[in-house]
Amino acid sequence: MTDTEVTPKPETPAAVASAVLSAIEAQPNVFNMDNWAYLPEALRLPPEEAPACGSQLCAAGWTAHLTGWTLVSLPSEEQTEVTGTDDDGDEYETLASVYAERGEERRLICDVAAKALGLRPSETFWYVDAPTALKRLREIAGR
Repeated sequence: MTDTEVTPKPETPAAVASAVLSAIEAQPNVFNMDNWAYLPEALRLPPEEAPACGSQLCAAGWTAHLTGWTLVSLPSEEQTEVTGTDDDGDEYETLASVYAERGEERRLICDVAAKALGLRPSETFWYVDAPTALKRLREIAGR
């Protein structure tokens, strides 16, 4: 019997940011700050799978994916209830067609990523251009 090698999930904000940068460098055509998670081949992207050809993930999408969350991208007319977090840290329920899921838990991708990267709402960079997002990830990673 042989042991299978398991890649541990990054746990510190610096390790998460470094893993995201490495994933983006390995698959630059998947990185796109215009989509949380665009998954044309399937509705779900489990954490153990690589994004299929044509998929697009923003920095937050890559972060959620690499920290053990399944990304879900439903058709826009199909929405489900997910948990979000407001600027004060209070949780609320909202409808979304693109979200992160782990077990029975469904959360907004932006909130999963902010927590994994140790960011407060005022520090997130989800609505910026790609060069700015990469710069912020490098700062968090200490690169």
